[in-house]
Amino acid sequence: MATSLDAQKIEAALRQRLDARMDSVRALVRSRQELDDAKAALKAAEDEDVRRWNAALIAGWTPEELRAAGLTEPEKKARVRKRATRRNTTEQAPSPDAVPVAQPA
Repeated sequence: MATSLDAQKIEAALRQRLDARMDSVRALVRSRQELDDAKAALKAAEDEDVRRWNAALIAGWTPEELRAAGLTEPEKKARVRKRATRRNTTEQAPSPDAVPVAQPA
């Protein structure tokens, strides 16, 4: 005897599973946005710190005086250099399979 399938019941069960999966992705997206916002706020604070440090130097303070007061110099950001394209300085040698072509005289 064949059992009867209830399409609405099956769809409701699958939708419930799908909703739970989507909720986890929504939470992940919110978390990533918060992380991106925090990174942007940190960068802005670091940039402001560098501006204030430079303002103190312009005002006449020396780095030594500021360090003696307990203020450390802002961290220097690592500069990213583009890699130079690799140049092939030697001419390519002919392959051993190449047949020499006689030049007309």
